Amino acid sequence: MKRIALLIGNDNYQYKNMSLKGAVNDAKELGDALEKLDFSVSVKENLSGNQMGLALADFKNSLDGYNVGLFFFAGHGFQIEGKNYLGCTDASFADAGSAKYTSFELQDAIDALENSKLEIKILIIDACREYFSGNGRGINGGFAPILAPKGTIIAFATSPGQVAKEINGHGVYTSALLKHISTEKISIEDMFKRVRNTVYLETKGQQVTWEHTSLMGNFKFNDKAKWNAKNPYSKYALADNEYEYEKNGVCKELIELAKTINWNYQNKIPGIIRTKKAAFISESRDDLFVLGRNLYQSSHDPYMVSDWFDSLHNELGTFDNRVANDLLSGMAFEIYFDSKGALRERFKTLPHYRTVLKELLDDRYEESLNFIRMQLSEYTQRVMYIPGKEKLSLEIELADSDDDYYVVKRIVLDGVDIMYDEKGVGLYDYEDQYRGNYGTAEELCEVVRTRIAATKRGADIMITNCEDSDKRIFIPVDYQLLMYGNNVDKEDEYGW
Repeated sequence: MKRIALLIGNDNYQYKNMSLKGAVNDAKELGDALEKLDFSVSVKENLSGNQMGLALADFKNSLDGYNVGLFFFAGHGFQIEGKNYLGCTDASFADAGSAKYTSFELQDAIDALENSKLEIKILIIDACREYFSGNGRGINGGFAPILAPKGTIIAFATSPGQVAKEINGHGVYTSALLKHISTEKISIEDMFKRVRNTVYLETKGQQVTWEHTSLMGNFKFNDKAKWNAKNPYSKYALADNEYEYEKNGVCKELIELAKTINWNYQNKIPGIIRTKKAAFISESRDDLFVLGRNLYQSSHDPYMVSDWFDSLHNELGTFDNRVANDLLSGMAFEIYFDSKGALRERFKTLPHYRTVLKELLDDRYEESLNFIRMQLSEYTQRVMYIPGKEKLSLEIELADSDDDYYVVKRIVLDGVDIMYDEKGVGLYDYEDQYRGNYGTAEELCEVVRTRIAATKRGADIMITNCEDSDKRIFIPVDYQLLMYGNNVDKEDEYGW
């Protein structure tokens, strides 16, 4: 999920009694924190009205190809005649009329994000303040009521009409934000609740933060949990399409047999593994990892290899701990990643994929589990189930067709429709689907779990609008399950 942010901090106002001390510091430090959270960051300091307009225009033109956009402003803010304004450094605060025509309207920033292809739009305004407070930012009355467009969250440093403090060269609000924004695996809403609690305590109840939201689903600033994992394998093993063996040993022998795609040769693999087990301890980690990948590739058709996978727990249990972890890591990696090390468009869910994923949960394979979690954690669009994490709860909504069967209308995860068309651009439209198979509710659940490479224990599925359990269900094939859609340019979208 690609992220971009524009941060503006205004301290040096032309009205000297309006100058601030911490807005620029807030923008800089929050920018540093966002860079560590994989945002492409632009920080601007002490901007005039013209400069703010140009900065926003540049930001708007940079949004293509990004999924998350964030706008942050620290400085003076106020409302006039029901509209909200951000104070530029050259703004006039002589009276309401002067302030109105020399300041920057907040709605312009909202519109810039709203008129983009961003899935998630975030505005953070540390500027809702009283006028001549001496240690605050803003003009009497604070901001006017505001509505967040779909997919948007707007966060303010205070509730309407309250004062926001500056202490020790920082705004209390942004200081609290910096404490919590990097917390692992919490939703943006929960993060802002933590900020609210911190600000409330710091100001002894004088300042209560405020959010307006219409976000769909869950967004986490820090969605990469620390698995305490290291990657023991080289780039040549992760992208093994032209793999060169480190050693002329048993791994090479077995990989070459697996690559023949000849069942007679592949069926020799289990016997060689058992008779040459002592040789594995001296094999390199890369060679063992690549062997694991090739064993999984061969696990379906050759019956003796398939039987070996049926007893995977016992078979791996006879190996040294390091050897077993390397083999299992390779098997699990092969489910998700192709020979170039890229995440697969469709996961390789061979019949034994659940056997591999279940084995990862054994205490002996903590290293393998953490390795695969680390590899998958950055792919927030297509990876929904990560082994060992919390159970998913999906809802499949059915609809009646004109004929005597149900059709799949949508699939929902965490309140978000995750069922997209074949290109992953627009949401799935069941009325345009013709390719598929008929099956039962149980078979539909199995298909969905397989699509996301989840175990039965890893994904609960509820089917709604299925009043007649004997009625067939049309199970489509031309769709993708994604947390958010793919961005397309105009040429792709319209075929120009």
